[in-house]
Amino acid sequence: MRLQNYRWFARETKIEHFLGNNRLEEKTVVTIGIKDKDTGVSVPHPITHFIRQKYQHTGKSLSSQMNPAREIVKFLNFINEQLILGKPEFEIISEKGFRGLQLIHGARYITYCAEKKLAYKYVKDSIERYLIHFYDYLTKMELLDEEIEFDTYVNRQGDEVIITPFYHPSFDTQYPSTDDPVRNKLKDFGDNPEKRNKLVYEFIEEARRVAPDIAFGIALQIFAGLRRGEVVNLIMATVPTDFLSGSNHLAVLDNQYRLFKHLKNTIKEQVKRPRLQPVLPSDYLRELYEAHMKMNAKVRKKTPYAFFVDEKGRTISGGTYERKFAKVKYAYIDRLANTPGRYSDFKMLDDAIWGTHIGRGIFTNYLYNMGLDDRQMAIVRGDKSTLSAKAYIDYRNAIFNFQEAMEVFSTTDTLDVGNVLDKKWNWEVFSK
Repeated sequence: MRLQNYRWFARETKIEHFLGNNRLEEKTVVTIGIKDKDTGVSVPHPITHFIRQKYQHTGKSLSSQMNPAREIVKFLNFINEQLILGKPEFEIISEKGFRGLQLIHGARYITYCAEKKLAYKYVKDSIERYLIHFYDYLTKMELLDEEIEFDTYVNRQGDEVIITPFYHPSFDTQYPSTDDPVRNKLKDFGDNPEKRNKLVYEFIEEARRVAPDIAFGIALQIFAGLRRGEVVNLIMATVPTDFLSGSNHLAVLDNQYRLFKHLKNTIKEQVKRPRLQPVLPSDYLRELYEAHMKMNAKVRKKTPYAFFVDEKGRTISGGTYERKFAKVKYAYIDRLANTPGRYSDFKMLDDAIWGTHIGRGIFTNYLYNMGLDDRQMAIVRGDKSTLSAKAYIDYRNAIFNFQEAMEVFSTTDTLDVGNVLDKKWNWEVFSK
């Protein structure tokens, strides 16, 4: 097939829809397809299901369906052009079709749009937003070979937002210039170990005040790198009782059939990779575990296996966990805003985009500071391959080298390292 002869298109199409009462109804739908420029023949493509699933079935108007369809068609035609030009990064799509589509291809398209001088708001609010929905759809339909992990957060209005996966140092994605403040994704509580530990401790303590039923879960994300779905899938039998042992492991298993049979959609309760997960030993973690067990003993559980339950004994779902986490997040940011001398910490956490996945980022930084290589980090993080860990190590090394170079020009320490933590914090864990 000569790619030059084909173009993707999006159009409104009238169809006859068979109703349940044996009547036919004429309706207009949005279709994505491919057209042969030589013959004029147009063929609808199965990827149209993306528009059906994400927009039509959720009650969106025709114009609200056509807008994403047009943008995705532009992206697909961009891919065709790169294949025609023989760009090496796109060769995998020639071999695998949609299965070969990767985040790097979306990042290259965003850069292409920036180079065309398109407006920043249009690129962010339309092009990137629809690309995120498209990749999210392909991932959920298991149509991609690349392992993509989407991070989300809940804003102050209570709406869930998917954090862009395209803004990553390894992609070198370029965006159009803008005078508006740009909110970047926060992956950690800072580069300074002492400051990071201070914020970690304060954040968990805020959780103990605001949402004590998930405080230990937040700690497990930070000390063991668990994802949101992996936390809520924990049952009593999979959690050890001694968090002071260096050989401590959590059994990360898929317990949806035990805990979430009542949910129709369990996308937020997924366990990405069942495994034995190492846990960083800590006196503080032990204290949090004991407090959690005392709290559990005071409620009558609806499900006996559940490890994370609310004040009424109901199993905490992934969505509930995320909303409770957001409550802790904004309570902590507001507390920093009202604390003298904490402007830099407040500004860092308030300006950036971050959600439950930040615990995994902090855990990764602890591993990096302990000197693990990409293979070791992949094993401890529970990754499928070493690519994520290697990209992280390369990024951290680049920062370190830059900071080391800057020290040639400055001998003044400007980092706000904060105060030393309470004595119960196990500092030895982070200095190995």
